[in-house]
Amino acid sequence: MNLKPVLILLGLALATIFALVCVLLTRERSPGTCQSLPPEQEDTEDGQSLVFADLTAEEMSQVVRYLRGHLGVPLAEASRAEPWENCIAWLDVQVPAKAEVLRFLDSGGARPPREALAVLYFGQQPEPNITELVVGPLPGPAYHRDVTERKYGGRLPYHRRPTLAAEYKQIGAFLKSRVFPSAPAFMQQVMEYDGANLATVTAAPRGFQSGDRVTWFVLFQNVSGFFLHPVGLEVLVDHSSLDISQWAVRRVFYNGQYYRDMVQLESAYVQGRVSVEKVRRAPRDGDFSSMKPRAPAAAPFPLQFEPQGPRYRVRNNRVLFQGWSFAFGVSVSRGLRLFDIRHKGERVAYEISVQEALSVYGSNCPAGMSTRYMDGSFGLGRYTSPLVPGVDCPYLATFVDTVSLSDSLRPKKRKASLCIFEQNLGSPLRRHYSNLQSLYYGGLVNSALVLRSIATVGNYDYVWDFIFYQNGALEGKVQATGYPSSSFLHGDGLRYGNRLWEHTLGTIHTHFVNYKVDLDVGGVKNSLMAQDMEFEMAQAPWSPEQQIERPRLTRRVLDTEDQAAFLLHSKMPRYIYFAANSKNKWGHQRGYRIQITSSAGDHIPEASSMERAISWARYQLAVTRRKEEEPTSTSIYNQNDPWTPTVAFADFINNETLTNEDLVAWITAGFLHIPHSEDIPNTVTVGNSVGFLLRPYNYYDLDPSIYSQDGVFFTSEQDFTACEINPLACLPKTASCLPNFPPFTFDGFPNMSRSMSLKTVLILLGLALATIFALVCVLLTRERSPGTCQSLPPEQEDAEDGQSLVFADLTAEEMSQVVRYLRGHLGVPLAEASRAEPWENCIAWLDVQVPAKAEALRFLDSGGARPPREALAVLYFGQQPEPNITELVVGPLPGPAYHRDVTERKYGGRLPYHRRPVTGREYKQIDALIHGELKKAPLFLAACCDSDGTDLVTLTTAPRGFRSGDRVTWFVLFHNVAGTGYYLSPVGLEVLVDHGDLRASRWQLRKVFYNGRYFASTGELEQEFVAGALEVVRLKQPQADAVLGSMKPRRPPGPPAPLQFEPQGPRYRVRNNRVTFQGWSFAFGMNPNTGPRLFDIRYRGERIVYELSLQEALALYGSNCPGGMSTRYLDGSFGIGRFAYELVRGLDCPYTATYVDRHYLAETDAPKTNQNSLCIFEHDSALPLRRHFSDSRSFYYGGLRSSALVIRTISTLINYDYIWDFMFHTNGAVEVRVHATGYISSSFLHGRGTDYGNRVGPHTLGTMHIHHIHYKVDLDVDGQLNSLESQDMEYEFVKDPWSAQNTIERPHLRRERLEREDEAAFPLNAPLPRYLSFVSPNPNRWGHPCSYRIQVISFAGKHLPTNSSMERSVSWGRYQLAVTRRKEEEPTSTSVYNQNDPWTPTVAFADFINNETITNQDLVAWITVGFLHVPHAEDIPNTVTVGNSVGFFLRPYNYFSEEPSVDSPDSVYLSSEQDAGACGDNPLACLSSAATCAPRLPPFHFGGFLNLSLAPPLGGL
Repeated sequence: MNLKPVLILLGLALATIFALVCVLLTRERSPGTCQSLPPEQEDTEDGQSLVFADLTAEEMSQVVRYLRGHLGVPLAEASRAEPWENCIAWLDVQVPAKAEVLRFLDSGGARPPREALAVLYFGQQPEPNITELVVGPLPGPAYHRDVTERKYGGRLPYHRRPTLAAEYKQIGAFLKSRVFPSAPAFMQQVMEYDGANLATVTAAPRGFQSGDRVTWFVLFQNVSGFFLHPVGLEVLVDHSSLDISQWAVRRVFYNGQYYRDMVQLESAYVQGRVSVEKVRRAPRDGDFSSMKPRAPAAAPFPLQFEPQGPRYRVRNNRVLFQGWSFAFGVSVSRGLRLFDIRHKGERVAYEISVQEALSVYGSNCPAGMSTRYMDGSFGLGRYTSPLVPGVDCPYLATFVDTVSLSDSLRPKKRKASLCIFEQNLGSPLRRHYSNLQSLYYGGLVNSALVLRSIATVGNYDYVWDFIFYQNGALEGKVQATGYPSSSFLHGDGLRYGNRLWEHTLGTIHTHFVNYKVDLDVGGVKNSLMAQDMEFEMAQAPWSPEQQIERPRLTRRVLDTEDQAAFLLHSKMPRYIYFAANSKNKWGHQRGYRIQITSSAGDHIPEASSMERAISWARYQLAVTRRKEEEPTSTSIYNQNDPWTPTVAFADFINNETLTNEDLVAWITAGFLHIPHSEDIPNTVTVGNSVGFLLRPYNYYDLDPSIYSQDGVFFTSEQDFTACEINPLACLPKTASCLPNFPPFTFDGFPNMSRSMSLKTVLILLGLALATIFALVCVLLTRERSPGTCQSLPPEQEDAEDGQSLVFADLTAEEMSQVVRYLRGHLGVPLAEASRAEPWENCIAWLDVQVPAKAEALRFLDSGGARPPREALAVLYFGQQPEPNITELVVGPLPGPAYHRDVTERKYGGRLPYHRRPVTGREYKQIDALIHGELKKAPLFLAACCDSDGTDLVTLTTAPRGFRSGDRVTWFVLFHNVAGTGYYLSPVGLEVLVDHGDLRASRWQLRKVFYNGRYFASTGELEQEFVAGALEVVRLKQPQADAVLGSMKPRRPPGPPAPLQFEPQGPRYRVRNNRVTFQGWSFAFGMNPNTGPRLFDIRYRGERIVYELSLQEALALYGSNCPGGMSTRYLDGSFGIGRFAYELVRGLDCPYTATYVDRHYLAETDAPKTNQNSLCIFEHDSALPLRRHFSDSRSFYYGGLRSSALVIRTISTLINYDYIWDFMFHTNGAVEVRVHATGYISSSFLHGRGTDYGNRVGPHTLGTMHIHHIHYKVDLDVDGQLNSLESQDMEYEFVKDPWSAQNTIERPHLRRERLEREDEAAFPLNAPLPRYLSFVSPNPNRWGHPCSYRIQVISFAGKHLPTNSSMERSVSWGRYQLAVTRRKEEEPTSTSVYNQNDPWTPTVAFADFINNETITNQDLVAWITVGFLHVPHAEDIPNTVTVGNSVGFFLRPYNYFSEEPSVDSPDSVYLSSEQDAGACGDNPLACLSSAATCAPRLPPFHFGGFLNLSLAPPLGGL
């Protein structure tokens, strides 16, 4: 059949389709598609950023043309070049010198000439060498200059050259044609070799000394994911000669034995002297290594869309977003890089770039033990892979092509190899909910810009992100996925990793990544500052006989490079920042802080002969003077000659001064990877993310995000459902449009045939005709299309029959029944707690009495009886001969008939009455006393505070005194301005109230403090003022618009941030207190004191955790004011769960989340409801959970989008707002996070106040403090009986097995079973084993104990000294992790009664650790996370969550036999043999139709201010 008429018919069909589509688009439809608005930020830059731009394809071609015509030597095509020939290895842009660029950018200087850097291999010379030439000017080059000697101090030896693809092909041909034929019987009978079924992977470096080019090649089955299919054969090839005919095999390794060559192996095999391990031949798709989906596609994951279009702008190589601007590019060797990074027009950094990615392996096979990959040598930019919309980046991201020239004379385009997008992170950047003094809510959603590339270097895929936040913070992050590298399992292989499959050893290795960060903070000249904390013991100024320990701020200028070089695992100052010469409004040097997140393994020993080549990895942070001759921390030539490194970073550090210089920070982040079953087929990104943050530190005068157009603020007096008051109320209308998801495209397989056969044309013609038919049907039947998104039922059926209700919180009706029972059966009067005097009896609070674990498990697992439902009632008995606190268990519910006193059983005795938490009624009475006393100083108040006292508010401190029995509290006074956070407006006045007597009439002021002085009473204060003996700081009454604590947005609203929606509804189910999602199920609840708690957490039906609960939140302050210096808040005493208020839809949680009410009864006889105070949603992480792109041997892409279920609540505890997150990932990992925001606490600035913090306002000191958070994790891994195992790495020096005159250092795995509680108690700031797991006695398929790993992420400050009189009450804070035997009598690590008597703690966690055995026992992990907070200008008005997030992971570790997400219906697989645009082959191709519906957003509602007048105040009066 003639092809021409068929093509004509196809063209006519396409034209018909176009016409029909036009008709469809012009017909009236509702709702309409989302329309883009232009971004607010105008780009006034006139192409200046092009000075940093990567070379264009045309420029590359011109450079090649110039070099071929002007060098006077022949240049071979690199892709076919012999080693002895000359060729162009690669090209890159030659970035001009910094001084030259800055003259152009900042001073109107001439544009620097545009030049290229060309790297040439000159093999065809008397002395073969590598030469670097600068060629310019572009686009029409006319000159070149050799810069090799200037850059490197001499010629570059030829043996250092990175290996070209052509050389690898030549080695492959050498093996196939000359090596394998010399062992025909072995290769045919053992390897089943057919000439194509084996693939090779190179090791590196190549030998033992400078000049060597001798490489081990590992043989694998040539199937999909071949990295996991070793066959046991490895060959050492000497390819140092430039004459390929001289190449030779130096050694052969098979299954633990070494042979001289293949001939010797063949001879031994024929004679029967070879121990053969026959490997089962894998199918072409790789079987267990295949990334093909195992489950059919289901409902699509949540998607984000931009209702009014992108809010960022991309122009050439420049991006603008919310005050940010920067230029981007990709280095061929080093990958992603940024230049001229500015925030609000000011340059923050000149350059931020990836430098190197290093992997050091251990194995008992020769290639594995000698491998130290320096991926820059292979090409982090060159191997930047095409990105798949919907997995690698959000579907609607902006995708950018990149061009490179390497191993070729022609440029190569990588389509869609960078992506840029705004990501709504689904949480607040900052927020505060005010229920004290004035009722308001303010906040800002955390929406950030992301620039991403993914480099596939061999087996690994590195996800490189730079993230730009609205508060001026910038994050650099790398996440690792792809295939693990493996060795053939033999002998003592398990010393070097875990068995992953029958013959596959996942080999232990380190990942180190190095960045260059050339910060220019307030100008080029900077200094390096360090701040940290220490505790000082001091006399209490108001009670000299008492000692008080308070944290103090230490400051240090790091003057020299040696001081600024922090070894990898040494302690680094918690705050380290580049400081400018200029100061902010409050007199502090403007700065940008560096905060590193890393869990790096050990660096290679410095005694190693190759260590200097990677000496950058000695340091987690090193700051040096910037020099043009030190542009990079390493060199691509170091890989093949690490023994005489071309660049040795250690030489950069030579003790030069750093004060007032142009400085560069070199940052190393990394992690230790011990591959395990769940790395099959791919390593996941969850938990494998490291990097750094750059955060403004007194750079601004307040948080710059206050000027964001996303700001939200409303008060109880406003109509917050009105769009003009609250932009969130606009969202249902703004978002009621059809997201425009274009058809899926992927052009990532460049080697695919582009020819079109007749069969293909006929298929396309058939599809076109079918499309015409479908469009006609739509036109005939459509009235309104498409409509709003419709929900489908979740895939996971919930077969549970109400069992989770055994853990359910009390209902409002149950609470009422308990109160009714108590009032009728105790035989004593019970006052209403909200009005009770201290001397009366009252019900303090109620909670569910969770049954004993054994009882609950009999019911859940063994068909036992349902445990009786009971309540725990806490009563204050003030009206007794010995006033006390009593705890009663009341049951059965719902109709209680009995109660029992459990106080003595739980606590070993009666609870003294002075330990009771302070009630709202007590605070009101204290407030009345204070304001009565203030009337005694009217003249002073008028002068100091422009006040008569009625507009001053008080804030409690805690604990209350110095010894057991004290109830003496400092109260701090602030100016109160309606609708603002008064916490930032101290007036300098503080009063000490003794409220220990049960009769409020006997309470009194013990001391008064003002501006550094102490007085006996307000009367004495007044007398001193009248006598002129008092230094008064005169404060004017602050105005609402100017007060520091105002959260009102400074700009009108703009287009909304991206919104998340679920095209076919939620994929999770909430039923009563139970949630199910993608194999997960759990019960949730809320303790009124300690907050959120989860029970019976199961994955795929198996219980992993019995209980996961928050225990306590500690904030410990330092100050030179009495209130600040004596404050150690134990927030559980105030009520973490009780004060979890209503969440604001669209800011605190995604708009379409599921919201749940919580009931509580505290200090009242009637239950209260916190509406919508808990939210549940599936969060799209805009990141692959796992992925791999293959464009060698076979062409395919496999990946899975990372999404997780989140359950969240937010507690507002006086000034702070804690965001509590529990996340459930689809790979079986649980993540727990806490984010801190809200207002800082402050003191009045006087004297040496800045020893304890930073000035953040005219008279406001932001006081330094620590946040320590404690969790209980009752893991039941494959049953209740578990043990604790640690795994870590260490290096061993061994004789090289194939070259005995040489030694090699290799990492090996150190396993240890921790037998006793003392061994399992890890001090707070001590090193923790990098892998710490709860292990089951039962093995997985490969013989490893089923286990779950605990991975902690924390930046904790120092713990209170153990000689402190109150330390035992917070002794859980001694340990970052402690594992103990589970006991019913040790249910919590602390007590609500510890706050008011920390000197005789009701519960002392230190007593839990008594060296009991923890082998095969029911165990509990107690985890502490935290951070040091030194408040600074950017904490005004609120602390932001960015950088203030800590937590931990629970990750499966050999628990499964392979990564469980392989069964996810979200999996994507594309190959060169499939049609990536076909919905049947690729579920992403379905999105453009599945997501063509308008999200259904309900009208905005907020009821959080309705019943607050009934809630007692929390310390602020």
